[in-house]
Amino acid sequence: MPYAEILMPEKFMTNQEKSTLAKSLTKILIKSEGLKDNPISNSITLLEIKDSDTFYIGGEKGNQEKVIIKIYAFSDAFNKKTTEDLYSSITTLFMENNEKTKSQNGRNIWCMIIPLGENGFGVGGIPITLEMTKQLVSSYKNTLASNV
Repeated sequence: MPYAEILMPEKFMTNQEKSTLAKSLTKILIKSEGLKDNPISNSITLLEIKDSDTFYIGGEKGNQEKVIIKIYAFSDAFNKKTTEDLYSSITTLFMENNEKTKSQNGRNIWCMIIPLGENGFGVGGIPITLEMTKQLVSSYKNTLASNV
């Protein structure tokens, strides 16, 4: 169920860079919640990339090129190590795909996890847990592999 909002200044990245970022960030988010990377986990991982011209820093319209990444995820998916790995992976991804981030050594990438506690996420009127999500994702059977 990983979901992330990415807010960046207008023209910070090209559409091609955003597409590359979205594919790689999807994999990072799936891994961060301990899910298997397969078509089911990909279908439930959502990213929203927004361009904005309304960044204010210190109360003034900013010209610093910061990127804010808010990750909404099950609170029981993260501990100190998984959080550090997630933040590091995201920063590295931006540095590898964006010169503006590379030139700032990743200091313009601000990540935060918005933890979803018990009953903090629902689908179709049903509360969903991390364990339920793991069971759903694990139920995927690769029909090509089973036919070999």
